[in-house]
Amino acid sequence: MYAMLVEINIKEGKEKEFLEVFERNHIGTREEPGNLRFDVLRDPKIRTRFYAYEVYENEDALEAHRQTAHYHRCVKELENIMSEPRSKIVFEWVLPVNYE
Repeated sequence: MYAMLVEINIKEGKEKEFLEVFERNHIGTREEPGNLRFDVLRDPKIRTRFYAYEVYENEDALEAHRQTAHYHRCVKELENIMSEPRSKIVFEWVLPVNYE
């Protein structure tokens, strides 16, 4: 499995717009056959910082996600509301045991 955490920092006052943009991406991603998890989290101390915790069956499934219309739309719409570029951490899967 393939997991990553994406950090998204947005401009003050753009929280509602972010949630509207990202909800469409969330719904589309959860419908993808290779997506196992797509959680959207908010930092309780920095209210303009959000995280997307994403788990895919494998790296190919992530690459397929990056080709979808909902992903491209989200990336484009986020450009004007982010305060800095997105960052991500890719994790090494440990448990549960990978059953692929």
